[in-house]
Amino acid sequence: MESVKAEPAELFSVKDLKPLLAIPGPCLSFYLPLSTAPNQQGLKLDALEWKELIASARAKAGDQAQQLRDVFKSVEKIEALTESAPAWAKSVAVLGAEDTLRLVYLHEEVQSRAEFSQSFYVRPLLPELTKASVFYVLALSQKNVRMLRCTLDSSEEVPIGANAIKSYDEYMNAAKPDHVSIKRGTAGMASGSSKGVIGTTTTELERKDEYLKHFFKQIDAGVGETLRGKTDPLVPVGVDYELALYSSLNTYPHMVADGVHGAANGLKAGEMHARAIEAIGGEYERRLDAALADYDHKAGGGASNRLKDIVTAAHDGRVLTLIVSDSIEALGTFDEETNQATGARDGGEDLINDAVIQTITHAGSVLVTTTKKMPNGAPAVAIFRY
Repeated sequence: MESVKAEPAELFSVKDLKPLLAIPGPCLSFYLPLSTAPNQQGLKLDALEWKELIASARAKAGDQAQQLRDVFKSVEKIEALTESAPAWAKSVAVLGAEDTLRLVYLHEEVQSRAEFSQSFYVRPLLPELTKASVFYVLALSQKNVRMLRCTLDSSEEVPIGANAIKSYDEYMNAAKPDHVSIKRGTAGMASGSSKGVIGTTTTELERKDEYLKHFFKQIDAGVGETLRGKTDPLVPVGVDYELALYSSLNTYPHMVADGVHGAANGLKAGEMHARAIEAIGGEYERRLDAALADYDHKAGGGASNRLKDIVTAAHDGRVLTLIVSDSIEALGTFDEETNQATGARDGGEDLINDAVIQTITHAGSVLVTTTKKMPNGAPAVAIFRY
């Protein structure tokens, strides 16, 4: 009997699940919240919980457990699977199929569970994967503009294009840019041929504003060069004036509008990173609210909260946006021959997980929220393509 090698899965978005979802079943899905108890005590608690999960999975697999005997052998000891767990990990997901074993470390605690089915159970991954876990921070400063590529637990500085000048003074010294003079009119009374003539003056502040626009324009061009072809969020950080000015010039379509308010050079790296994550969370909530408003507008025609209709539409590739509860489950089965879902109280698989898988497989969008925010407390709602 050979074991299957466990490998970390690089999952940063829902789209990254597609290769895993294409793996043929049967599949094992384990979720374990890692104990916070110190040292050996924590390891023992994890081992006891894991032993129960393995027993539960074997019971659910029944006669088919033999088909996954190599996977079961590979996951016998949780210590071997979590020995390289990062310090920030609060939970681990173990996804196994006949020739596949993937580890996913999660930033949040999930409920302990084991599932056996023809596809992986992925709903516990959604709260983390539906929000952006890779993003960029643009720290605006007249002294030194910086851009960082970030994950939820790391950041590294990246170039701003090939030729962008990151210091305003250096930019001004390199070549004074062309600018449009902004003149402030001062009305004065006159007589004769001069009657009604308005005198004008140009202030240093207005010239500085215009030069700063050109400085930020070339920064924006550099950002566009670095992020060409990407869809990751860009979070600008700066004082109100700089944020407003840069936002008026930005051409990157995935910039987080609110950004982070505060002098970038005055924020500690950890604080800037944490506030950028908060800004991304706010952007997700706005995206969710927009999807819910779209659902309300289309409900009864181009949208539905009837789970059986949603599952069928997902299998047909008709679901454009699927919004699911973070907690409600709905057991049942889907018959591929009749193309219909049937509910069941005491058996079957979670039909919401099935709808999620099919929506992702057919390039639809998946969002997750609290049951409190779901329309009429429905476990899922969907907006259809047609």
